[in-house]
Amino acid sequence: MSDALQEISKLIFLCDQRNDDGDFDGVGELFAHGSISVEGMGEDVCSGAEQTAQQFRRTTQVYESGGARTHHLSTNLIIEVDEEADTATCQSHYVMYQQTDALPLQPINAGRNFDTFERVDGAWRWKKREIAVRLVGNMGHHLKADTTPFT
Repeated sequence: MSDALQEISKLIFLCDQRNDDGDFDGVGELFAHGSISVEGMGEDVCSGAEQTAQQFRRTTQVYESGGARTHHLSTNLIIEVDEEADTATCQSHYVMYQQTDALPLQPINAGRNFDTFERVDGAWRWKKREIAVRLVGNMGHHLKADTTPFT
């Protein structure tokens, strides 16, 4: 696997890990130069490190016993790199599982991510993440009430 593919894969998996851990400043850091859109919520839900961290903090329930009590799985990464332009895209599938004291382990959300990256000074970074939610289960233990159309 090329360096670009490894570095882009790492960004995607770090985003999942930080989200699950409730490390929203860490998620924001990944989008310091990027933005996020969510089908059903808008084209520019958040952008930049501070706004992204605030958006995740505002909408996501965090538990004393371990972050968001979620487990994101990103799979089927289709990464295309344009070495000359220092850009890349990635299409992937995701499934989010959750378990809390009141919710048995179950999938609560699934969909696809469409990501755009750029390489600046040799380092890959996010430009845009477009989230296409396809399946929604019990999001009541994950999202704070009335913060998104998915609760």
